[in-house]
Amino acid sequence: MMEAGLFFGLFSLLIYLGIPILTLVVVFYIIKLMKERNEYLRDIRDELRHRNNKQ
Repeated sequence: MMEAGLFFGLFSLLIYLGIPILTLVVVFYIIKLMKERNEYLRDIRDELRHRNNKQ
């Protein structure tokens, strides 16, 4: 009986800690993807500017 209480206590602790940690991981991953996208768009912009200056 005590093992079940200990298991559910640890399980709930992992849930309470896991949700904020998972949220932070997702937020940082989204920020990383946005930075990569911005870098890619910046490269496209620079290439277009370079091509326009040649004409």
